[in-house]
Amino acid sequence: MLAPASTVSAQIQPRHFVGLCLLSMGTLLLELALTRVLSVSLWYHFGFLVISTALLGFGASGVTLALWSGLRERKDLDVALAVCALAFSVLVPVSFRLMQAIPFEPFSVAVDHRQFLWMPLYFLVVALPFFCSGLAISMLLTRGSKEINRLYGYDLLGAGVGCGAVALVIPRFGGSGSIFVAAFAGALSAMCFAWRSLRVLTSAAAAVSAVLLAGSFYGEKVVPIRVSANKGRRSINALYSAWNTLSLVQVVEFPAKGKDPAQRVMFIDSGTAATGMDDLRPDVRTFLATHSGEVSEESSIAYVGKAHPKILIIGSGGGGQVLEGLKAGASSITAVEINSIINDIVASRMNDFWGNLYHQPEVQLITDEGRSFVRRSREKYDAIISVHTISNAAVASGALSLAENYVLTREAFEDYLDHLTPDGTLFFTRPEFQIPRLFSTAREVFAKRGVGPVSNHLLAYTQVDAMAGMQSQSRLSFVAGFLLKKSEFLPEELKGIRKTLDAEGLSEGDASRIKVLYAPDETHTGSIYQRIVDAPDLASVFQTTDSQLAAATDDQPFFNQHTRWSRIRWATIVDLFSQNRPLSARLALEDRPIAEVTLLVLLAQSIVVAGLCILLPLALLDRRGLERGGQWSWLAYFASLGLGFMMVEIALLQRFLLFLGQPIYTYAVVLAGLLIFTGVGSFAAGEWKTERPQAVRRALLGAVVVIVALAVVTPTVFRACLGLSLPLRIAIALLLVAPLGFVLGMPFPLGLRLAIARSSALGSWAWGVNGFFTVIGTVLALILGMMIGFRMVLSLACASYLFGLMAISRVSKLARRDPAAAFFDQAAVD
Repeated sequence: MLAPASTVSAQIQPRHFVGLCLLSMGTLLLELALTRVLSVSLWYHFGFLVISTALLGFGASGVTLALWSGLRERKDLDVALAVCALAFSVLVPVSFRLMQAIPFEPFSVAVDHRQFLWMPLYFLVVALPFFCSGLAISMLLTRGSKEINRLYGYDLLGAGVGCGAVALVIPRFGGSGSIFVAAFAGALSAMCFAWRSLRVLTSAAAAVSAVLLAGSFYGEKVVPIRVSANKGRRSINALYSAWNTLSLVQVVEFPAKGKDPAQRVMFIDSGTAATGMDDLRPDVRTFLATHSGEVSEESSIAYVGKAHPKILIIGSGGGGQVLEGLKAGASSITAVEINSIINDIVASRMNDFWGNLYHQPEVQLITDEGRSFVRRSREKYDAIISVHTISNAAVASGALSLAENYVLTREAFEDYLDHLTPDGTLFFTRPEFQIPRLFSTAREVFAKRGVGPVSNHLLAYTQVDAMAGMQSQSRLSFVAGFLLKKSEFLPEELKGIRKTLDAEGLSEGDASRIKVLYAPDETHTGSIYQRIVDAPDLASVFQTTDSQLAAATDDQPFFNQHTRWSRIRWATIVDLFSQNRPLSARLALEDRPIAEVTLLVLLAQSIVVAGLCILLPLALLDRRGLERGGQWSWLAYFASLGLGFMMVEIALLQRFLLFLGQPIYTYAVVLAGLLIFTGVGSFAAGEWKTERPQAVRRALLGAVVVIVALAVVTPTVFRACLGLSLPLRIAIALLLVAPLGFVLGMPFPLGLRLAIARSSALGSWAWGVNGFFTVIGTVLALILGMMIGFRMVLSLACASYLFGLMAISRVSKLARRDPAAAFFDQAAVD
């Protein structure tokens, strides 16, 4: 049988709580900062993959501590904690520097066998700091079991502060500088742990913290970020650059050539996307008067037949559509752009180059998420346009980097139709392979509203040679247009649209370079567009292709999902990772199932690593008496908590994004608030008189009840309160998150204390199990969100907590049969 733990319980002092809070803050800040940096150096999807893999190191720390009894039970706890925290702070900049030196190219794995060496080395280097911080946190929770609720509360408080701080740190210190700030927090925690225990360690931590603080102001110069060669843009000589939680924006000026004016282009994340404008000096009105014939944008077809239209632009970027709207004589132009850096550049910092474009009386520039703005608006528009705002960008966290897109969902189309005048038009440009999905969305919306067939309301075209000479003939065009009119197109309007396509310079006078994919007055027999419009059953059309053609919804907002899950094969994966040319790699993001394959690879990788790290210690610990400890029930319990918590977190982030608008508020309010209130719940659970399994069961039941209540209440609250001011919406979001965080903060520390009372090794192992399944839960939540929607993800989160309830009940039964169970039931009292 298993004897009570022999580990000496440590005397926890205030400095331990402060040190834990700082270390947790630094770890969370490092995770989010690395996610942002890796979105620049690699691609968004692979940044998410690398960070999730690195967090497996956090789980491995618990497993290591379970096996390493000498470290777990050593008497000089302060020294061990200080060394781990100091190692974290030193390894952060060292590993970050090594990351820039390792030539890891994820798209070339299948064609460059050296990548099989670089890839695991890259993952290992990223994981090392997380391993060290996880080791310190796990050690402190294990040795401070009598204060575990307060300790875990401070751990979550630090994580919440780190999550909120990222919105301040990244814009001020940039990508590399933010990494140094995270390391600085780790050095401060080492000082707290070593204070009055060992002067040498305290002095070393103070010196390291001073160096790191100084380095944070020069991070970009000390450790410049290496950009993947697959991005096709090896270096950018920026006129101006700035960071925020959304992106790195770099402005490059291209000088005038002949009759072509100078141009400034804003590159997003070192080449992932770009937007810009010609030199409009001295002012935009003069430019339009002298260069009107040179102003040519796709959006002009949305204004055919409309005199002085009222326009809404979603994703105004560099302002090309704003300029086109002024040329069209618009009476009002509302330009909505989510990226505050871009808006600062075009309307303030470089306003002179933009010719005062955004300060014209007709133009209003708004920093907001486009769909959220539309839902709150009470205006009607003659045209709503969004010209090639496609991006695979994630919003400041791994759970949001797989391109959730609420601008192109079925519910979004309903919002747009509600905000169009009777003859208003909706215009989008997207890569050609996505146009059929827009057709499906339009048809589903019209069918739901019962307004008749959609066939006479649609038009689509493609620029056949949009990237001539740069892509293979087998690829579809990167630029195609979609036009939806609220009323039926009139013959003269269709004629005017064709004339505009030819005359606006889109085809440079060569009509053959513009191909109409669908028009109401033409027959396109056999085309996917005609089939979607005419088929009695849309599902039968979807089954004939590998592509994901069904409409995206607010519950499944992954419009950029390219391939149905059932159609992904091994050959698909090999093809995706066989990109050895930069341009091919860039195009792969647009017409390959990159997000789906990334998630599948990460899920498989996480399961294999977690399985080995969880089962190997069990085999070793069985020899020491763990065989009767109910290890499988403990495994089920802590795995359920990891899965359930991450499913709730991911689903909540999706729901609150539309309500709050800008992603930064979703992180600073929802995620940070959830973590902080979870810490408050942990504190509260520590005040309970008993911590027997009955208390854990009550906490789990409370979590299930609150999750269900929140799932039912939030849609109604959001609809009722969407029109309120941002401060009021933030307050409402916090009120909704608070009870959920409170109850979710109880099951883990209560269960961990019971596990530690059973065995200190079991407690450390349980910490590792929870860490592993947190990573698995993140990936699984995204996969399930894409497959079955986030409502079902919340339902599965409830099921996960109920499974944990069954597991802890099983633990209780096993404990009652064990003669050593007396100490188990008296853990709190002792």
